[in-house]
Amino acid sequence: MYKKLNIKAIIKGHKDSLNIEDKHSNYKKEFIYIPIIISIILVIIKVPDNDVKNIFGICLSILTGLYLNILVLLISSISSENLKITPGQKKIRLELLKETLYNVSFSVFISVKALIVLFISTILIIPNKLLNELFCILINVDFNYSVQFILGLFLYKYTIDIFLILFMILKRINVLYTKEIDIENLKLNELIRKEEELDDNY
Repeated sequence: MYKKLNIKAIIKGHKDSLNIEDKHSNYKKEFIYIPIIISIILVIIKVPDNDVKNIFGICLSILTGLYLNILVLLISSISSENLKITPGQKKIRLELLKETLYNVSFSVFISVKALIVLFISTILIIPNKLLNELFCILINVDFNYSVQFILGLFLYKYTIDIFLILFMILKRINVLYTKEIDIENLKLNELIRKEEELDDNY
């Protein structure tokens, strides 16, 4: 059971792809510390209420569907038999696809974690005011507020992570398909040149 649910390879592949993307960048600073700082600021400004949670739920559902569509697109793009490019270019292309695949898979994982946090934050509320006040007396803190504050922090953090990775995925997909479009343009220009030469001969 554990082996079937183990996604360590996805997490490792994603982290390795970040290090490959820019060897001089600081992974922990850009993808851990800065999102945590921003999340703390956001949760201090506003602890997610029902309206904010509804917005998060809609956005996360849309983003999860988007990522799954991107996965399908990437899988269908793995074959490069029809591309007239050198073996070296094919190898670079496959590496880029592999890294992007890890990024997308990791984003789906983060989206699911965010949805779980959203679900827990929705149900983990003591509706009884007297019971909540009893908790306040026993532990000297507002139970509902404390729980929502902590879960809100995670919710903001995961959402920021999702958008950071989304921008990176868009950049990689743009690079990948821009190069393929350039190759197709070169082939098309060559065909046009040959047709013009034939017209000149006649």
